[in-house]
Amino acid sequence: MDSIPLPVPVAAGPGPAGRGRRKPIRSRVRHGSPSCADYGCTRPECIAAARRDRARRTSELKAGRPARVSSAEASARVHQLQATGLSAADIAEISGVAVTLIRRLLRPAGKQPARIHRATADAILGIPPTSVFRRDRLLPGLTDADRAATSLQDLAERGWPTSFLATELDTSTHTVAAIRSRERRRITLDLDRKIGQLAAVLFASQPAPHGIAAHRSRRARTAALQRAPLVRPRDPDMVRQPKWVP
Repeated sequence: MDSIPLPVPVAAGPGPAGRGRRKPIRSRVRHGSPSCADYGCTRPECIAAARRDRARRTSELKAGRPARVSSAEASARVHQLQATGLSAADIAEISGVAVTLIRRLLRPAGKQPARIHRATADAILGIPPTSVFRRDRLLPGLTDADRAATSLQDLAERGWPTSFLATELDTSTHTVAAIRSRERRRITLDLDRKIGQLAAVLFASQPAPHGIAAHRSRRARTAALQRAPLVRPRDPDMVRQPKWVP
């Protein structure tokens, strides 16, 4: 993912091509993420995450939603935000995107990356262009994603597939997975509201009446329970908050 610092070039180790690279000291990659397996980690949860990520990219590509998109819109938004007084570090802190990538998007035309990850673009475009950043409160238009993450994990543990949730929320499966795994620290108020409204409906229902096959529900539930120790918040005050205020 683009929010992860680029690895230090070293000779590849054993395993598939691209694997075995040494993870940088300041890397934000954690166990249970696809990129961890790319660095040669053999933990089951990392290998499983890489497998799911490949399957997701394949399905989204077939559906006409490539994993990478043009950086033009994100670059324009970063320049808009800079004009309001935000620094590259501010934008990185708000969006969760690496500051090195934000700085690359601020470069003159022709020196910017041509394409970036869809989730990275979503995170940057989710920042309102006319907002003023203050360190003592959240940016207007954005809210903390912890509540949404907890609710999405709860829904997955009840057998609701990621693809179904993404369709109902009118977003990508990668965005749903990124919020649920707490890779996205803040989300737009609109998406937070959508997740809350959808959760209120689905918590009172079952997957089968919505046309979801039993094997899909079992698969979603099994995957959710496996990742639960990695994504559940440690603070008990943050656990299970399914109710939203409209």
